[in-house]
Amino acid sequence: MPAKSTAIAMAPTPALVPAENSNKVKSKSANMTNKNTGLVFNCYSLRRRMKASRVGKFIRPASVVYLGAVIEYLLAEVLELAGNCARDNKRKIIKPRHVMMAVEMDDELKPLFSDVIMPGSGVVPGVHTCLMGRRDQNTFRGWARQNLSKTQVGVKE
Repeated sequence: MPAKSTAIAMAPTPALVPAENSNKVKSKSANMTNKNTGLVFNCYSLRRRMKASRVGKFIRPASVVYLGAVIEYLLAEVLELAGNCARDNKRKIIKPRHVMMAVEMDDELKPLFSDVIMPGSGVVPGVHTCLMGRRDQNTFRGWARQNLSKTQVGVKE
């Protein structure tokens, strides 16, 4: 008799049934969470924006993750250079001016931002060469040493 009671006690209970035997169907939707992609950007909002801008009929999740990775990389590059520019100007806050100066000084980012207008960033410092006059021996002499008129003091015509 004791053997029968142990056999009944050893029967698996419904709570201990492994998950593989359950009737749940695994979802086939893309899992684009930040934990799975390793990105800071929200891939779901990027996909929603791509759908809203009518990029294509069907947008694959892999393309959204790739786009998010590229945008995140570019943003990190620009912010690093802008932070260095702000630090060089002894500022703790990155302003649009610092972003514009960082982009203009970098040879790789300059073509990407060639047609971009950044509000509040100002202009690149410098005088265009066509606006500068010719340089001769008297260009950088002071006013006191230059002859301002044809008549000189003490000389009579």
